Amino acid sequence: MAMSSTGRLLILILSLFAASSLSGQVVFSRRVYKEQGRSYQQIWTWNPANGVLKALTQSRRDHYLPACTNGKITFVSPEPYEKNSKLWSFDPASGEERLIGPAPMPASHETPPKNDCPRFAKAGGFEACGNDEDLTVSRTGKVVGHVNIQTNDCPLDNHGNIGKCATPIFFLRWSPDAKWLLVGEVDNAHESDYYVVEAATMELTKVASASDILWLPQRDELLYVTPMDLAPLAGARRERNVWVQQLMLFDPATGKSTAITSGVTNNVDASLCGR
Repeated sequence: MAMSSTGRLLILILSLFAASSLSGQVVFSRRVYKEQGRSYQQIWTWNPANGVLKALTQSRRDHYLPACTNGKITFVSPEPYEKNSKLWSFDPASGEERLIGPAPMPASHETPPKNDCPRFAKAGGFEACGNDEDLTVSRTGKVVGHVNIQTNDCPLDNHGNIGKCATPIFFLRWSPDAKWLLVGEVDNAHESDYYVVEAATMELTKVASASDILWLPQRDELLYVTPMDLAPLAGARRERNVWVQQLMLFDPATGKSTAITSGVTNNVDASLCGR
């Protein structure tokens, strides 16, 4: 039976309402482990305005890499970047999950180069350049500070010359008000080391090792995902360890982190819904 014009209008209104209600919120993939039976990575939201966590999906499939797109949320299932992984769409208004097609290739998180600067970021009059483990910050074309973020020994050749460092800067991102610069250094395949630099003082502070990290809009705070860790699953029929990761909130002004999620849960793939 064909849907009436009134029905189509109602669905459109609900979709627009769902999209606006998600604006400014964080969507992420969360698994709440069960003592018995299988659990799945579901799509959840976290609202920075009031701190509310909310589950959006409950279907019997995994939901990875959720991202807000045109009023809906796309996700990858079953496992990201595997041959059988597919791209899906979830409608927050109707709860419908629809197969779209093959999963996209993984996006690069590296900051693009500019001229002779391998990693470059600009905000207002501030410019940041990352070259291996060296960071230089300029304002209106004048250098205001330089930091070397060397967390390990760079290799030396037979003549004593320093070779390419094993933990180069790969990511630079200014805070919304350009007060702080987020710097990412390569650590390993699963997570990286992140630091913040205060533009006014060039003071360097370690944030954390993390697999995902992002600035929250209209506030100088960072949301990041902790590295993978194993935790015992209490109540299981046999001794069992499961992978756990948590969402954390970092305040550069205090240098302190606050847990958003906790417990024997796996929280990954955080992304921000645009306004």
